[in-house]
Amino acid sequence: MSLRRSRGFLLLLPLALALLAPATSASADVETFVRFEEIATANWLVTEQCQDGSTARTAVTAVAGREFESPDLDDVNTFATVLIRTRQCDGAQHILRASGPVAYSSSPSLMEAHVTGTVPVLGSGGGEVTIDVTWEGVGGLDTDVNQTRFDGFVGIFTSKTRDAVATGTVVLDGETLVSGPALSAEIETLEDRNRFLP
Repeated sequence: MSLRRSRGFLLLLPLALALLAPATSASADVETFVRFEEIATANWLVTEQCQDGSTARTAVTAVAGREFESPDLDDVNTFATVLIRTRQCDGAQHILRASGPVAYSSSPSLMEAHVTGTVPVLGSGGGEVTIDVTWEGVGGLDTDVNQTRFDGFVGIFTSKTRDAVATGTVVLDGETLVSGPALSAEIETLEDRNRFLP
């Protein structure tokens, strides 16, 4: 299990125990807590030759997806985060992050995904980023299942990942940063399914 996933699991476990402990003590039924997240990621790198012979770089990462959790599994949150990291010709470096709700859709097999929307830039500078990106899955589906078990608890973590080809546009305050295919992309799902036994 990756550091990110194990950290997420450890953060979820106390919350799930706190939410469900009263119910398990009063009932002989098995209680289940579910959290699901789907993430589509695409990375671009734009370079510009400077007059002094150095290279200016702009790295753009778009992350979009959906998530839901118990008790309301029908309450699906769709989101996107765009990270823009620049190194200018004068050596100055800047990091900009934009995030918010968007329209996101995908296929159950992780063979395709699409995001479109405008999200605000976080921080005091303001601004907005508009994205329109499509992912097409390629290759096989990698599945990883990990199980944690102790007295009264069984936790199953399942991740599924498929490499993808992504293409689209990322626009910052009316200026097109990238337009076309990404250097790398993938679509991934992460699911925690925790059972609390009487």
